[in-house]
Amino acid sequence: MSMFDITKVAASETGVIELKRGDDSPLTDDKGNILSVTVHGPGSKVYRAAEAKRERARLERLRKNGGRVEALADTNAEAQAEFLAACTISFNGWTYPTADKLEGEAMFRAAYLDPALGFIRDHVFEQINDWSHFTKGSAKS
Repeated sequence: MSMFDITKVAASETGVIELKRGDDSPLTDDKGNILSVTVHGPGSKVYRAAEAKRERARLERLRKNGGRVEALADTNAEAQAEFLAACTISFNGWTYPTADKLEGEAMFRAAYLDPALGFIRDHVFEQINDWSHFTKGSAKS
């Protein structure tokens, strides 16, 4: 009996997350094009390294604050932004303009840290853990 090679359905290392507005409608540009972010997914080395770094930082904050979980609340958005910036490959159809012309990971971090765009950070953070963005034939967000 022939066995199915399960690696044929392995997740891809990268995926695209279509952005949503705060009201869950598609986030589009002035011409109606849906804006998105290309990211490294949970099956990638980049994601796993960023996740390990985030977990080490979280444990260090807990250690420094005597194990008080409240110490994590103030840094949650920052930790998420740092993690997402490390996992982001590109902003598709949009950019985040900064006075000092940041590019790449620094620009991604600045966008994810912008409180007025917190809905983007929250959406990407939620969706980056959804394997459907990294498996063939799966639905997008």
